[in-house]
Amino acid sequence: MTEKDQATPAVEGPLLAIELSQRSGGAAVIDASGDLHTVGFEGGRRDRDDVLPGIHAVLARAGVAASTLRCVAVDVGPGGFTGLRISIAAAQAIAEVANATVVGVPGAVVAATATPALGETLGEIVVLSAAKAGTAWRTRLGRDDTDRGWRIIGDPGIIDRPDDRACVAVLADEHVPSELVRSTVSDPPVHSPSFDAAAVARIALGGGPDLLVHADPARLMPIYPREPEAVRRWRSRPAR
Repeated sequence: MTEKDQATPAVEGPLLAIELSQRSGGAAVIDASGDLHTVGFEGGRRDRDDVLPGIHAVLARAGVAASTLRCVAVDVGPGGFTGLRISIAAAQAIAEVANATVVGVPGAVVAATATPALGETLGEIVVLSAAKAGTAWRTRLGRDDTDRGWRIIGDPGIIDRPDDRACVAVLADEHVPSELVRSTVSDPPVHSPSFDAAAVARIALGGGPDLLVHADPARLMPIYPREPEAVRRWRSRPAR
């Protein structure tokens, strides 16, 4: 039995959610009463750290002490290497200290949930994230009821050619090669994806088989569609 086949453990609040798969992100808290509180910030800045102060601010706004958190959820990508590294490390550290469950939320599910244009969309959609050398990471999702969350269909992975399966919509930003955005069998509308911490929080609290739920925060890993440039350079360094 794979991890995805197992029942997802129940997630309870207070819950902290972190979204930093893109250049701009934020944090959200769902308190014990179910109220949502959010703060936006940017990550990966060289001159200052906005992430931890932003997390501190949203916890203070919600009146929630970090030590009382029952769950810490974070977008695990695909996305920017620096943002994912910072947000996942922060989620792991906070969950470890609070003895909280850590939940990894796939970025494609976050995008489908947070993008306003898909609010009433039903059926099968495709989310594309630019990878390396003209390729993209493709995730298929579907739902048959707007009251239900998006679920991943099949196995996500790298593609280097147009899709040969129909869908009702595509999410892709300007970095995805144009030849990969269009399907060879249909002409679905293409939307720019949105990402926000509130969506991460709602998805985590709602549960589902696509979430990566760990009692041990150290087990949480990001989804990278390509090897990070820093890692590639490290591997190719001259032997001493």
